[in-house]
Amino acid sequence: MAVTPDRPGITLQVSALMKRALPRAGLWMLRCSVVTLALLILFILATPQGRTGFNTVLFVLQVLDLPIKPQSWVTDEPLRHQVEHGLDGTHVAEVYRPPGDGTRAAVLLSVGATPEGLDDPGLVLLGDALARAGYVTMLHWSPAMGLESNMDPSEVAALVEAFLYLEGLEYVDPERVGIGGFCVGASLALVAAADPRIRDRVDFVNAFGPFYDAGALLRQAVSRTVVYDGEMTPWQPEPRTLQFLATELIENVDDPSDVQILTLHYLGDQPSRPIEADRLSPQGKVVAHLLDEVQPHEAETLYEMLPPALHEDLAMISPSTYVHDLRARLLVMHDRHDEYVPAAESRRLLEATKDRLDVYYTEFIGFDHLLPDEDGILLQVREAYVMYRHMYYILRIVA
Repeated sequence: MAVTPDRPGITLQVSALMKRALPRAGLWMLRCSVVTLALLILFILATPQGRTGFNTVLFVLQVLDLPIKPQSWVTDEPLRHQVEHGLDGTHVAEVYRPPGDGTRAAVLLSVGATPEGLDDPGLVLLGDALARAGYVTMLHWSPAMGLESNMDPSEVAALVEAFLYLEGLEYVDPERVGIGGFCVGASLALVAAADPRIRDRVDFVNAFGPFYDAGALLRQAVSRTVVYDGEMTPWQPEPRTLQFLATELIENVDDPSDVQILTLHYLGDQPSRPIEADRLSPQGKVVAHLLDEVQPHEAETLYEMLPPALHEDLAMISPSTYVHDLRARLLVMHDRHDEYVPAAESRRLLEATKDRLDVYYTEFIGFDHLLPDEDGILLQVREAYVMYRHMYYILRIVA
């Protein structure tokens, strides 16, 4: 059997060709990378979609609990100042705005239930991030809600006045003014956006964790059960939610003696003592029974026995009463495991507006507890992407 001899000359020629080809391939890849990067930068700078996408990435990295916050590196420090508004000038708000001339899109945020007020670190971060993203941002806080856990219908009028004030600022584009809020503030923002004085001028509403119907929320909270789509799901509401609802129930009781007893027991420092039920009127006993936790069917019956004034107050702060008067684009966000307001409330809002084409709903999973654990990083990445998709629609307005 013949053996082919080695051919070192040919091997050397192939090796030389490969050495010449490799630099050429590397140069070709480098050129492709440069061209791709240039096209990407051109897309970001030259198209509204690109600018919005880049702007949204910066915003999400800024507000979520992530280690890098490049928005602060590439944007100017916003201007922040306190303002007084309203017919009597007694409402206080904070305005964050981008520096520079010209008019900007603006958003009014209802943050009334925050106990820490306008200096709450989370609110400061949000106002700063929205201003860096291009929005004039006005944070409206209600001392009655934040400090007294009182959902007064007059807060809706205060939000309407705040919107009119924001709309009239010289650096605001009146054609691009929206309104939004969180939890109770989100529901009041929805109600305010339907007010005849401003409903045709509100560009969009962004509601995070709203309740759709305050009466339904009350019945679900006192029964510790979410009722939705024919199913009943156990729910343990946050103490803050129960405090709001207890305040609303008690302040509508007619007998001052009942108010004193109920306040001391359910809102004061004596919850461990048996309530003096024999001193309560029939109306007071109904409220006490509700606040002691009942079954869902009992909640329905007892709710109908409450004073008409309470039913009216709850209707006045419920988006369900005004949903068909909403004209603005509607964006809704909710945490699926929200313990303040069940996500079923936002789903009811979506059902009531299902015939509209300008409604966008985002449901998070664990938005409030993005803490590192076994699946922490994956969860944070997922939530960041979900938030990106939602915020893109909002930041597209300022592109």
